[in-house]
Amino acid sequence: MLGKKDDTFFDEKTADDDASENLRKMIDAKGSSIKTSLAVGAKVTGTVTTIGSKYLFVDIGARNEAVIAVAELKDKQGALAAKVGDKLTAYIVSDTAGETVLSKSFSGKGRTAAVQELMDAMNNRVPVQGKVTGINKGGLNVKVLGNRAFCSKSQIDIKFTDNVNSYLGKTLDFVITRITEGGRNVVVSRIPLLEGDLEKKIDALAKTGEVKLVLKGTISRIAEFGLFVDLGDCDGLVHISEVSWERAENLAQSFTVGQNVECIVLSVEKKSPLRNSKISLSIKQTLDDPWKSVASKFAPGQSAAGTVTRLAPFGAFVELAPGIEGLVHVSEMSWVKRVNHPSDVVAAGQPVQVTILAVDEKKRTVSLSLKDMASDPWREVETRFPAGSDTAGTAVRKAKFGYFIDLAEGVTGLLPIPNIAPDKKASITEGATITVHIESIDVKQRRISLSYGKQEPRQETAEVKEYLTRQRAPAPQQAPKSTDFGSALLEALKKKNS
Repeated sequence: MLGKKDDTFFDEKTADDDASENLRKMIDAKGSSIKTSLAVGAKVTGTVTTIGSKYLFVDIGARNEAVIAVAELKDKQGALAAKVGDKLTAYIVSDTAGETVLSKSFSGKGRTAAVQELMDAMNNRVPVQGKVTGINKGGLNVKVLGNRAFCSKSQIDIKFTDNVNSYLGKTLDFVITRITEGGRNVVVSRIPLLEGDLEKKIDALAKTGEVKLVLKGTISRIAEFGLFVDLGDCDGLVHISEVSWERAENLAQSFTVGQNVECIVLSVEKKSPLRNSKISLSIKQTLDDPWKSVASKFAPGQSAAGTVTRLAPFGAFVELAPGIEGLVHVSEMSWVKRVNHPSDVVAAGQPVQVTILAVDEKKRTVSLSLKDMASDPWREVETRFPAGSDTAGTAVRKAKFGYFIDLAEGVTGLLPIPNIAPDKKASITEGATITVHIESIDVKQRRISLSYGKQEPRQETAEVKEYLTRQRAPAPQQAPKSTDFGSALLEALKKKNS
């Protein structure tokens, strides 16, 4: 054992000394790893511990807390988007003299960065601040860290960009995607930054659709097929069929770009890349559905006023109330004439009085008629054209099985070919007036059966049959006709016998 006078006496190691040495080495190793992880450009996540007037202090697991400017964490309304205890992710922009400064992006601080700094920012995917300084044919000129860079139009936003001039003069965050020609050609994009949390935002929108939550948005673009609505982080489409319960046609007359609207999410279709995802919206479903009360407003047999909204080959659509349209089929447009197209009777925008035929709430259909029930020409057809009578009619159309004969306005009968006398067939032409015989009438089915030239042969045949029947019958016995001479003779015989 060494004496106290020995120079190495106080260097004698004990078990406690070994433990202290190991702890020191661990601290040094930890400090070394911290220093490595705190390299400029590194992305770190920490917890907000203190909020000052200009800076927030963030515990990132280093020896000292890091700081970040309060101004960087304020939203568009100027409210601070962080509080004590929140997790915060940022980039280390400097680490000198024991002070670690964080930022959401590199700003350059008014100097021109070296090519290596640009390369580091690109390789580490560190956002850099850039100011849009000009517009060219392909995209936008951007000044990034004192260097000139280029951003194509397709990379400036994940939303539809109609007017890139709106970005001129703005300072935005970018990601460097390519550096060539020794730093003379720098290409940047905003898409990776904007898409960072896009999936979460899209999923959140889908959940709002499940509970029919009403969202507020701004119309960003108007197209013939619908409205594009800016929901803040992405755009959704309100198809023209979901704009209003009423029929919408020219959206530009009813809406303007920048107009605030309320809508709900109908569906979300995720696509790759995420910025191409489709978000379907509805404005009309934030309003009361008029079809829920249609039965209380309209009933079969009721007369109602409406306006013709549009014409189709098969009929005319009539608006009875906002959001409620009915159909007048061509067969329900006139009693007195055949309607080939609705335009023969009505025009779009014309006010009309209609009769409700049927209402189907489930199918959302209302059947209408323009015919006035009181003026139905078939109401007295049996009186005007009794079966067995003859009447004049006009041949209006020929078919394979016969001719259609107009007997009066709205009353047409059928003259089948077998019901036409052979010697009369050549005399029937379209537009000719002929005398026909009423064979039968079916008012319910609105059918009248006719014949032409068959009645006279039938009458002659009936008379011949009657004559032949009389000839075949036995003649009745008749007493001999008396004369004056016979009477005198009988009288003389009676006197003689007496």
